[in-house]
Amino acid sequence: MSTVHRDSIVVDVHTHPVGFIPQPARSLYRLVNRTTMPPDDDFAVLPGAGVDVVVAKAVGDPVVTRWYRGGASAAVDAQLDKIEAQIARVGGVVVRSAGEARAARAAGTPAAILGVEGGDALGTDVARVDAWHARGVRVVVLVHLGDNQLGSTCMPWQDYVGPLPKRRRRALGLSPLGRAVVRRMHEVGIVVDVAHADRRTVLDIVAESSRPVISSHTGARALADFPRFLSDEEITAIAGTGGVVGLWPYCHRGRGVVDMEDLVGHGRHVADLVGPAHLCIGTDMNGVPGLMRGYRGEADLPLVTDALLAAFSDDEVRGILGENFLRVLAG
Repeated sequence: MSTVHRDSIVVDVHTHPVGFIPQPARSLYRLVNRTTMPPDDDFAVLPGAGVDVVVAKAVGDPVVTRWYRGGASAAVDAQLDKIEAQIARVGGVVVRSAGEARAARAAGTPAAILGVEGGDALGTDVARVDAWHARGVRVVVLVHLGDNQLGSTCMPWQDYVGPLPKRRRRALGLSPLGRAVVRRMHEVGIVVDVAHADRRTVLDIVAESSRPVISSHTGARALADFPRFLSDEEITAIAGTGGVVGLWPYCHRGRGVVDMEDLVGHGRHVADLVGPAHLCIGTDMNGVPGLMRGYRGEADLPLVTDALLAAFSDDEVRGILGENFLRVLAG
């Protein structure tokens, strides 16, 4: 592990707890992707990987919530409970601010920031934003694997598995309800994450935003024509809010980044376009069916740092590892 990695505050901006998809869906998901699926990573891996803080997200869209009893809101609450229990089992804590994250690192304590991926579970009640904030949620991905009442997705879940029929919203982009939700999230201090949103929704969110927004796990479409990656226009718009773009070590069925060199190339493209202060890392731990070559899971995050150090200065890498995101979280 490099000195830079060891001495930096390291934040993985997009992860999931073990078992967030209930049985039998979890076993079916693993069976379908049995040749590429990485093993689950418990939060116990974090200290050895030099990771101080994870943004751990419940999933709020029907792809996951339909497998829980009690409806979408109860499903999100159950997953947030799971995150809290799993970080506590390794002696960790849930933190709600950049200051608390730094204090946890100073104490040598693993930390989790609560998040939600998929604003579907908000329903049509903007007041649910306040309830999530009171619960400790600090990052929300508005749109996940399907169009919802807030906006439209860049890639419905059916496109991940094959040419299956799908229903799309007639009007793409951020809805009037979505605009109200974005405004309220900014008011209460929840970071809006545009990962999975389509171009129209990304640009609408940016136009509505009064605080930095992020795309926690993605890449540069200029280097690979993958719908989950961002165009230069979208990257520039996110950076214009003061936000960050997360490097994502995903690869499955030929889509994503191939290896460390490719990942760093995406980082270099973003940095050359808008500056390295607009980069972070989001691995999607426990949430992906495949990973790039040379990266087997969270324990290999120090190898990502080593690769970044070949293309960025030490201070730039410290920013990418955590400081850039904490700046956004602090508002």
